[in-house]
Amino acid sequence: MDFENLFQVENKVICVTGGAGGIGRGIAGAFVAYGATVYIASRSDLTDAAAELSTCGPGECVPVSADLSSDADIAALVDTIGERSGRLDVLVNNAALGGFIHRFGEFPMDEWDTMTNVNLRAPFALTQAALPLLREAASDESHAAVINIASVDGMRIAGDNDWAYGMSKAGLIHLTRQLAGLLGNKHGRDGGYNITFNAIAPGPFPGMLDRYLETEEGRAAVGAVTVSGRVGKPEDIGAACIYLASRAGSYVTGAVLPVDGGLLVGKMANS
Repeated sequence: MDFENLFQVENKVICVTGGAGGIGRGIAGAFVAYGATVYIASRSDLTDAAAELSTCGPGECVPVSADLSSDADIAALVDTIGERSGRLDVLVNNAALGGFIHRFGEFPMDEWDTMTNVNLRAPFALTQAALPLLREAASDESHAAVINIASVDGMRIAGDNDWAYGMSKAGLIHLTRQLAGLLGNKHGRDGGYNITFNAIAPGPFPGMLDRYLETEEGRAAVGAVTVSGRVGKPEDIGAACIYLASRAGSYVTGAVLPVDGGLLVGKMANS
């Protein structure tokens, strides 16, 4: 039994969309800290963020400008990774939108389309484009991994009138399971490549909830909905990604891992 290398990701090639801030920064930083080469992708200028994340070394962080609503940019992102690294061990579909809050009868369809394009269409398109690089990385000895960052709001009925967000994240969870069942099946027509597909469902974290976390009272109120009594830290998601990307998580596929401080069970117990 090899326990020593269970959580090793050194020298792996990682792509994290939306990796410059919030949860994405925690994911990218964790992989860099454990020796991986991490590509972060966003429409924003990521030069400074990548330089700062590289100081977490011994790995490195590489910025790539990409609009994930553009199929051409998705293809260019994959080409950049392929030309520079030749493979992709881990794809983390993290980039997302939230906070489009309207009553049901007033919810604009253009906002619905925008959110579902970013939160669901883009992960599908990027996974599709990156599949050859993932297959290149995967072997019987070391799996490749796709990790979709979903949300607890894809598993419960949230009450904030952000209609498109929960639907898009529920769709992402279903997509994850479908990918695992069809592409990850070693006996299936399209399987046999030792790629795992899993989703992480964060609870309350900085980023989309920043408007509630500006004061100590606000942070306490948000933390109080969890069993752990606190708001999540970006590195909590980073650690979960390390688990799924390493040998430790190689026998896990088609799963949804809540990283929510017990929000889901706490809400059930207190309802």
